[in-house]
Amino acid sequence: MSLHVMESDLFKALDNVCEELVDLYIPTNITTVPKPTSEAEILSFYRNYVQKNIPVKIAGCTEDWPALTKWTDSYLCSTLEDVEVSVAITPNGLADAIWDDKFTLPFERKIKFVDFLSELQTPREDRVLYLQQQNNSFNTEFSQLLADIDPDPEWSSKVFGTDLDAVNFWMGDGRAITSLHKDPYENVYSVVRGKKTFTLFPPCDRLHLKYKKYPAYRYDEGGALNIDKDLEEAGGLVPWIDIDQHDPLSGMTENLHPVVVEIEAGETLYLPSYWFHHVAQSHATIAVNYWYDIDYGPAYGLFRVCDEIANKR
Repeated sequence: MSLHVMESDLFKALDNVCEELVDLYIPTNITTVPKPTSEAEILSFYRNYVQKNIPVKIAGCTEDWPALTKWTDSYLCSTLEDVEVSVAITPNGLADAIWDDKFTLPFERKIKFVDFLSELQTPREDRVLYLQQQNNSFNTEFSQLLADIDPDPEWSSKVFGTDLDAVNFWMGDGRAITSLHKDPYENVYSVVRGKKTFTLFPPCDRLHLKYKKYPAYRYDEGGALNIDKDLEEAGGLVPWIDIDQHDPLSGMTENLHPVVVEIEAGETLYLPSYWFHHVAQSHATIAVNYWYDIDYGPAYGLFRVCDEIANKR
């Protein structure tokens, strides 16, 4: 038997296993459960969602947050007025995404929050602003707002069995899109105002989500693209998923299993590690997300098998 035939048979076998997983427990829509508080509820949430690597909406996570009523433009401006924040700037809202067969990175700079908010209220046609800095941006750039949220939710640290890794603040133009990708974190994502639309794909869909390698470019302040020197020195080509970022459901095949869920103000999504997600938003949406390190268990093992097989096709 040739190696090609063996690989083909292996791929089909793995594909059959993934289809069985989809039929057995991967959701076709996202349900809502109450925030777990008691030890029994925390254990149940872990068994039903974290251990199984299943996304779910969680009610009640933000019900006592002052942010839900306080975070008006005027309040944010008075609280953060001269604070310098890291803003990602693109001409089209596609940062860390594919455009014109290039992997495009945003121009990044620090500006006063009041200046960011002013442009957000009256957007320019030739550029899109997005506060998308990660790596614990809430604590490093928005600490004046910490009293308005829960800075370290006790329930989620108990569910994941680990301390909080990072808290991030998100706010931006409605044209800004987060391209389809995955994260090696357990993610608890709360919308404070506006709406986010998540298009999700389970980790086993990696078998049919096609990556291509793209040259890396970065926008300059004027919106022109230039080769990113740092990535060029590291090899130059970036593997990224080849889909229409403005319409992630176009061109879908029966082998993919997308789930679309809208998260509105006051709602929270548990997004498990290695679930692929594309995110769109209404204008001036604000969100807060919490990242926790993952437990490298069976869900991670299944993803890695799918990833290795897909890379060899």
